[in-house]
Amino acid sequence: MDRLFAIATNPILRTVMMGITGGFLAFFLCIHTAGNYLIFIGPDAYNGYSHFLLSLPFLPVIEGILVLSVLYHAIVGVWSKLRNHHDARERGYAVKRNAVNSRRNIASRTMHITGTILLIGLIYHVAVMKFGEPDIEPTQRNLYDFVLNIFSQIPINIGYSIVLTILAIHLFHGLGTLYESFGIAHRTWLRRIGQVFGILLAAALIIYPWLVYLILV
Repeated sequence: MDRLFAIATNPILRTVMMGITGGFLAFFLCIHTAGNYLIFIGPDAYNGYSHFLLSLPFLPVIEGILVLSVLYHAIVGVWSKLRNHHDARERGYAVKRNAVNSRRNIASRTMHITGTILLIGLIYHVAVMKFGEPDIEPTQRNLYDFVLNIFSQIPINIGYSIVLTILAIHLFHGLGTLYESFGIAHRTWLRRIGQVFGILLAAALIIYPWLVYLILV
């Protein structure tokens, strides 16, 4: 048991696993975003995509991997932040004088906060989208009309925009430093690519409910 705990808390392994889970979740987010935009093609395309996913025999495996990735990324991320804060207090913040030369910013300092908010938002999103119509067989749902009904409500759109803006902040740092999780030395151009990609991905999600409201509702 002690050996397993030592492996699980190894800083190098922990960093790599945070990179793997973060990268996997960002990849899934890209696919999810692309699927969302099928709604502008029409109800057949959007509902057909939803029903296709539900018919996949290995869907429970994918969902299980997603759940484990989210939980690991969230729990270990918060635990690492608390551990680093505790270690810094014990050292008396001896390295604080070097902070001016660091690449830390508000996004990096608040990853545990933004991550926690995103986890709560994700639970709400899944509860609404996946279990919002419990009396209807999932493969028979008219998800197109369901989404239009949700995003026809401006307060909901504003709420989504706020949470997704927090996602932009999280992705800005997470994807901007993803390469470092795998031991790649700092490269400004890699950092910038990750940051831009994170902002563009979040922007595509932020404008989505408003486009649905303006174009389809």
